[in-house]
Amino acid sequence: MENKVTYRRIAKMLASALPIEQAEFAERVEDHLEAIKTMPKAQRQALRCAYIFSRKVPAQEREDLFQELALAILEAKVEDERLAYAIARCDWQDWWEKYMTRSHYYAGSLNATLEDGDGQEVEFGELLVGEVEFERKMAGKVDGQALWAKIPNHLKPIVNKRLIGKSITGGEKLMLNKWIAQRPTILAQ
Repeated sequence: MENKVTYRRIAKMLASALPIEQAEFAERVEDHLEAIKTMPKAQRQALRCAYIFSRKVPAQEREDLFQELALAILEAKVEDERLAYAIARCDWQDWWEKYMTRSHYYAGSLNATLEDGDGQEVEFGELLVGEVEFERKMAGKVDGQALWAKIPNHLKPIVNKRLIGKSITGGEKLMLNKWIAQRPTILAQ
């Protein structure tokens, strides 16, 4: 294992995740350091191995990966440091493969720059959002037209009044509610 990994570095990393003032930082580091030193050997090994591999990922992912790796090693209940290191390394490799897949899928393809129909450069993500919005509106229009076609001709004037914001009479409301009650799944079709 790497000699540069000290319990103090691990304590600093743990303390840096706390929402504390700079003046309290040194005190929290010492608290964490003392807690680490009193842990059983297997737990200290788990922290060391998790720390080594969590440093090899982007900064925004380090805390989460550190926790995942330490937990995996602790759950395996290994006493041998080489085995703990191997577990952390395998889990780190699996994490890295998933991360790269997500990065290529989200960052690589959605941030790609394309030309729209007008020759303007636009990010693929923006273009995709626009297309989804258009499809949603078109599907809504088609669904609305299909629903309108299912409404009987004698009820269409009543529905039209409601659509433009006019009030309907009690008799019209009763007729409309009766027709809807007889077809409770009409909106779900």
